[in-house]
Amino acid sequence: MGRIGATALATAALAVLFALFVAPAMSKRPLVADPVDFEAAAPTPQVLSPRAGGRTVLRAGGVRLPVRGVVRPGKRFNLVGLRWRGGSLTALKMRVRRDGGAWSRWVEPPNDSDHGPDAGTRESRHAQHGADPVWAGEADEVEVSGWARHGVRDLRLHFVNTTGTATRLDRLRRTVRSAVAGFAGAIRAVVGADAQAQSTPPAIVPRAAWAGDGCPPRAAPSYGEVKLAFVHHTVSANDYGPEDSAAMVLGICRYHRNSNGWNDIGYNFLVDRYGTVFEGRAGGIAEAVVGAQAQGYNSQSTGIASLGTFSTEGQTDAGLRALATLLSWKLGVHGVPAQGQVSVTSGGGSTNRYPGGARVTFDRIAGHRDANATACPGDGLYAQLDQLRAMVNPGPPRAATAATAGAARRNVVYGQKAVLKVGLTAGGTPLAGKKVDVQMLGRLGWRTQHTVSTNGAGTAETSVRVSTNRSLRARYAGEPALLPSSSPAVPVGVRSRVTLALGATAVQPGRAVRVTGTVRPRKATAVLTVKRRTSTGRLVLASRRTVRLRSGRLRTAVRAKRPALYRVRLSTRRDARNLAARSAAVAFRVG
Repeated sequence: MGRIGATALATAALAVLFALFVAPAMSKRPLVADPVDFEAAAPTPQVLSPRAGGRTVLRAGGVRLPVRGVVRPGKRFNLVGLRWRGGSLTALKMRVRRDGGAWSRWVEPPNDSDHGPDAGTRESRHAQHGADPVWAGEADEVEVSGWARHGVRDLRLHFVNTTGTATRLDRLRRTVRSAVAGFAGAIRAVVGADAQAQSTPPAIVPRAAWAGDGCPPRAAPSYGEVKLAFVHHTVSANDYGPEDSAAMVLGICRYHRNSNGWNDIGYNFLVDRYGTVFEGRAGGIAEAVVGAQAQGYNSQSTGIASLGTFSTEGQTDAGLRALATLLSWKLGVHGVPAQGQVSVTSGGGSTNRYPGGARVTFDRIAGHRDANATACPGDGLYAQLDQLRAMVNPGPPRAATAATAGAARRNVVYGQKAVLKVGLTAGGTPLAGKKVDVQMLGRLGWRTQHTVSTNGAGTAETSVRVSTNRSLRARYAGEPALLPSSSPAVPVGVRSRVTLALGATAVQPGRAVRVTGTVRPRKATAVLTVKRRTSTGRLVLASRRTVRLRSGRLRTAVRAKRPALYRVRLSTRRDARNLAARSAAVAFRVG
C-alpha cells in the first residue's frame, strides 16, 4: 500500500474513532450511555429424583419444584428481572456478582403484578407473570432460587444495561467519552460557551435528564384523579451512589416497557436515598397521570417509589424529606389533604386485597401493601409512614375551579385552524383576567400551545393549528387561593386536503387522460374512483383502484372506450392520523 493509501486509511480510522468515541462526548447534552436490553433463559423447574437423594415436596396447592441455578448472560448488566408464563413462583430470591467479586446479599423481588396496570386498560393486554426488577450495580452473573408451582414455563431473565458497560468495547467507549467530556467541559468553562447552562438543578429531575429519550412511551398517557398517594420501594441487590440513581430509573423504565410490555415506567415519581426526585411516567408532573403502580387503584392515585430496598431499614433523612416535599406539592396541586382517610372503589385484580367494586378506605398517604398483596414498601419504610404524614403540608385549603373548552367545529380540513372557546369559573362564578393554557395531547402528555386571558365573562376564544387528529383542552394552573383545573379533552379530527386535476376535459375513445393530484398531509396511497353517467343520468362505477403517491403527489392516467361523461375523484381512507377525505369531482367526456 502506498503512502497516500495508508494516509487515507489512517484518516478514515481516525474519523470512525472520532464518531464513535469523541464526538458524542463533545456534545453539550448530558453524557448518557445508550441503554441495552438482552435476555437469557432462566433455570427451569427441576424434577427431583428419589434415587439422587432428592424428593418432590407436596403441598395442598400441588407439587412444588425447585428453580435454582446461576446464569451468565455474556454481557455486563445493571438490572435484572424474571418473567414466566403460567403457574406461580414462590420464595423467589436473587443475588448477583461481578467477575472475580463476591456475591451480593440475597434479595426477594416482589411480584410485579402487584403494581401492574389495571384490568381492562390498553397496557394490561401485555401483562404476564414476573418479578420486580433488581438493581444489580455492575454485575456479570445472577443466581436464582425459588419454588415453581402450577405449570410454570418459559422462564426468562431480562437484563438491562444503562451505564454503557455491557461489553468491553462499550466500557472502552465510556472511558474515552468520560475523559473527553471532562476535557470538553473544562474548555467550555474557560471560553464561556456554556454560560446559559442551568446553574442549579430542578426540584424534580425531568425525563430528559435521566435519558427519557431512551425509554419512549408506547402511547399517549391516560388521566384520572389523584385522591391519595401510594408509597413504594424498588429492589436493590447492591448499595448505590448518587451517580447511579438516574441509571436506576432508566433501567426500571426499560424493564417495565420492554419486558413487562407496559406503556411506560409504572411509577409517577421516584426518590433516591440522597433526596433527589425524578419524574416518572410521562404526562406532566402536575397531572393525574394514570400509572401502573397499584393494581386496581391506578386511576385514583399517584405512586411514588423510593429507590432501594427498605425491608429492614427505613428511608434516609434526606430521602424522607424529599418524599415529604414532593407529597406536599403534589397533594396540594390536587387539593388532597395529607391527613385523614379517603374511600375509593376497587378496580379488582389478581393481587388486589379487595374485590372489584368494593368501597375501600385508605390513608391519604398509604403503603403499597395496604392495597395489594405485597410486602412493598418494606417494613422499614412502612414504619415511617406516620412520620412522613406528619411532615407533609399541602398548604391551606383552596377554592375549586372548573375549566371548560369546546370546539366550534369538531372536524377541520388540513390547513385550517381549530377554533376553541374556553371558560373558567369558581363555584359557578366566572373568573375574569385569568391566564388559561391551551394544550394539545401528545405521546409525552399535554403540551401548552399558547396562553389566553379570560374576559369579563370568564371566557376566551382562540385558534390552534392542527395537522393531524388531536385532543385539545384548557388548563388553569391555579393560584394560592384557587385550585388548578383542566377541561375534559376535546377531540378535533383533521381531514386531509385532497385535490385533483385532469389534463383534458374531452378525449376520443381509448385515449388516455392525464390525472394529477395532491394529498396533504402526505400519504403513501390513495383511491382513484371513476364513475360513468348512463343515458338515464345515473352514475355507475367504471373503475376503482389504489394508487401510489410520491411525496403526497399523484401522477397517473385513466382511459375509457365507451362514449359518455365520466366523473373522477381521489380519496383517502381514515387512519390513525387523519379522517377520511376526498377531492371535488372532476369530469371529462369521451366521444
